[in-house]
Amino acid sequence: MQYKLAETSEIEEGKSLIVKGPDGLEIVLFKQEGEIFALENVCPHMGGPLGDGEIESCMVTCPWHGWQFDIKTGACENMPGDDARKINISVIGNDIFMDE
Repeated sequence: MQYKLAETSEIEEGKSLIVKGPDGLEIVLFKQEGEIFALENVCPHMGGPLGDGEIESCMVTCPWHGWQFDIKTGACENMPGDDARKINISVIGNDIFMDE
């Protein structure tokens, strides 16, 4: 089953968009080089909102304590193993779906 999160046109290139998933799950969508990526909108360090962080290349920096995550994989650069949760998505046409 798939859950529609947003449309690709809602996200500007190089920016993020915070959306609600099933059961109120907060998800941050990123658009980089025309591709869409998704992480849970929670830094594993202390719960900071990744969607409010600075994006540079394929990295997002948590605004609370500066932890950095690869937007494609969720891998943490500062503390390997303390990764952000990657959300599996599909893009069909202009629609972005969370794969459940």
